[in-house]
Amino acid sequence: MRIYGITRDPETLNYMIVLEYTVIEKTFRSCFFCDYPRIYDRWCKICNSKRFQQNFGKWTSGNEYIDKFIQEIQLEARDENEVMEWIPYDRLRNIQYFVKGGFSTNYKAIWLDGYIVNWNFIKQDWKRHFNSLEVVDYENAKKENIISPLKENEKLGKNVILKCLNNSSNIQKDFLNKVSFYSINLLT
Repeated sequence: MRIYGITRDPETLNYMIVLEYTVIEKTFRSCFFCDYPRIYDRWCKICNSKRFQQNFGKWTSGNEYIDKFIQEIQLEARDENEVMEWIPYDRLRNIQYFVKGGFSTNYKAIWLDGYIVNWNFIKQDWKRHFNSLEVVDYENAKKENIISPLKENEKLGKNVILKCLNNSSNIQKDFLNKVSFYSINLLT
C-alpha cells in the first residue's frame, strides 16, 4: 500500500496519513472440504492450518524459538499474504551484496521455490508463485561476487531481498516479537 502524504483535519486538528485506496474483494464462501466459511476465495484457514501442522516435523531451523514462531504464523494465516515459512539457505541462488543499513546488511537473491499461494488439490501440495528466470540471472551467476550461483537447469525462481541482521546468530524470543510487530504493521 502506497503512502501519498500527511494531512490534518482542521476541526479536530488530528493528523492523518493519506494512503492508496485499494479494494480487496472479500468473498464469504464455504470451504469445499470442511464447510467452514472462508474470507478469501483460494484460502481456507482451517484446512491450510492442518496442512501446515502435518509438515511441522519435516523441517526445522535448528532454533526452537524460530520454529515455534513460524508454526504459530502458519496456523493463524488468514490468506497467503500472512504465511511465513522456513526457507533452507540451499534454495537460494545468486546471493549478492545489495546495501548496508544501520542494523542490517541486505543481499539480493533468487528463491528457487517461490512463495505459497494456495493448496493444489490435484498435486496435493502447495501452489507457489515464481517467475521464469531471465538471461541476466544466468549472466549474474558468472560474476565473482555471487554466492551460490544459479545452475543452468534451474529455470524458475522469485527475486527476494535477504535482510541479514547484525549480531543475530543467537535469536531469542524478544527479537521474534519485534519481527512479529513489524510484519503485522506491514500487512495492515
